[in-house]
Amino acid sequence: MELILQQLAAKLKLVYQGDGDTPISGVASLKSATTGDLCFIQQRKYLDDLARSSCSAVIVPRDLACEVSGKALLVSANPQYDFVRAVDLLGVGRRSSSVGIHPTAQVAASARIGRDVSIGALTTIAEDVDIGAGTSIGSGVSIASSVRIGKRCLIHGRVTLEQAVVLGDRCILHPGVVIGCDGFGLVMHRKRWHKIPQLGGVRIGDDVEIGANTTVDRGALDDTVIEQGCKLDNQIQIAHNVHIGAHTAIAACVGIAGSAVIGRYCKISGAAVVLGHLSVVDNVTITAMSLVTKDIREPGVYSSGTPLMENGLWHRSNARYKSLEKLAQSVARLEKAKK
Repeated sequence: MELILQQLAAKLKLVYQGDGDTPISGVASLKSATTGDLCFIQQRKYLDDLARSSCSAVIVPRDLACEVSGKALLVSANPQYDFVRAVDLLGVGRRSSSVGIHPTAQVAASARIGRDVSIGALTTIAEDVDIGAGTSIGSGVSIASSVRIGKRCLIHGRVTLEQAVVLGDRCILHPGVVIGCDGFGLVMHRKRWHKIPQLGGVRIGDDVEIGANTTVDRGALDDTVIEQGCKLDNQIQIAHNVHIGAHTAIAACVGIAGSAVIGRYCKISGAAVVLGHLSVVDNVTITAMSLVTKDIREPGVYSSGTPLMENGLWHRSNARYKSLEKLAQSVARLEKAKK
């Protein structure tokens, strides 16, 4: 779709500067942009890159608008967010799917399919499934009985939704997502592990996005819950009975153990681990590869682990860890002697 700059500005409710008839048909980075492309910058350090760019227009912060010359501008309080909105208005990268059920899909007679739903090839939908209007389901998807899917969801290929899964509106599930598989529940008896039945479900709120090959286990008795607006990256493990608060973002390869409770508006960086039965309050940031071993009761930024260093130095530092207790005792004796 092509819009001229003044049309795009009107739809975004932004002020524009320069030629309002500038045609905008695509988006790109500053480096790869050509005529007709829209870009954005957030910081002054990118002004030189912008001057060299071939883009036709750029979204800039208010404080930088007076420093840009030779480009048509959209002036924004949050350029990256308005760039995302512009991408949607221009229809760039929008997936097109034909409404209807592919001939190779298997849909149970008792399934309730809303208006304008698309169901891809080789997808299986079991009894008593409810799919909301405008939802698109890719190929090779498996949906077990009694699953509830909201309106305008996008479910990519090879997703598996097991029994007792409830999905809100406008959710996005990327390829390979598995929701509602059994949690890792075991009890030891007479030197053998015995499986604990996993009888709960999974409840996912509106506007949740879950990345490729992420797994969300069903609860043992109560449900696993992911509240509205959460964004999960690829290859995350959410164990049984975990509760994640609204608008929390979790990066790739994070593991959250059973019955942990994560607050609202938290940010958990890549490869971090939260141990089971812990609570994390709202507005907490956990940095990459951190291990959370106790409750976090105050908002803030938390880290653990040893930063990368040259290998020989790391070995020497590691060897000294064993001497820390002896060193602490020596310091304590010296302080006691001073008294």
